[in-house]
Amino acid sequence: MGELLENVYRRTAELVMEHENVSKAQMAHLEQILPCIAFYEVLLKKEGSKDKALAVFEKWCFLKIEKMAKMIPILMKIPGMHKKVPGIMRVMLDKVFGHAAGFEFVEVEQENGFAVNMVVCPYVETCKKHGCPELTQFFCKSDDICYGNMHPRLVWGRSKTLGMGGDCCDFKLWVK
Repeated sequence: MGELLENVYRRTAELVMEHENVSKAQMAHLEQILPCIAFYEVLLKKEGSKDKALAVFEKWCFLKIEKMAKMIPILMKIPGMHKKVPGIMRVMLDKVFGHAAGFEFVEVEQENGFAVNMVVCPYVETCKKHGCPELTQFFCKSDDICYGNMHPRLVWGRSKTLGMGGDCCDFKLWVK
């Protein structure tokens, strides 16, 4: 097990060096993407097949995400917080998921909420660049896990994602 982790750390460091000239905003996302790519590459070598490596990756990936997702409903217990989330998401869009971070999007009018069609995603592009587009689905699913159960009156919706073959990621979040 120690050798596997060592290989993951080493490969992550190599991947980070390959991307050392990107913006700070892009690196914030690459810090999530690149270790996943490194882990997957090491799993591929160990397991010998994509199916086996993906099965192990999926178990690992969602354990971490599900823990994080449990913290969000706790924040939503602050009175009125759920009503503010669509506006917070709108502000985060430019700062965290904007052009400087490698995303391209088109805003969509959404009554009582927030909606955007993401047309370029660095998660998709980075996984494709490194020969593992099949990993992108896990980043997409992690959004659903995190945002899908924030509050009973907050509705998260999406019918397609770039990472799962769609022409865009049609994010919607509104208060019902």
